[in-house]
Amino acid sequence: MKITRDEYADAIGTVIRAGAASYGSGHSPLDDASFDLLVSLIQAYEEAYPEHTDPASPPGRATGGAAFLSR
Repeated sequence: MKITRDEYADAIGTVIRAGAASYGSGHSPLDDASFDLLVSLIQAYEEAYPEHTDPASPPGRATGGAAFLSR
């Protein structure tokens, strides 16, 4: 499944918010499968378009990305 640049940006925001909610209140708005799917779509987009990689992207961050991926 391919996503557009706008969908990529939306996915990053959704993953960041879900991760913050999960680690904050303990309740994520996304189930694990949905979270993992979004992270994999973000990673696939970044592999296909490295020049578009957003520094806020959880999988692309040198610090903090592992926390999102190991959720």
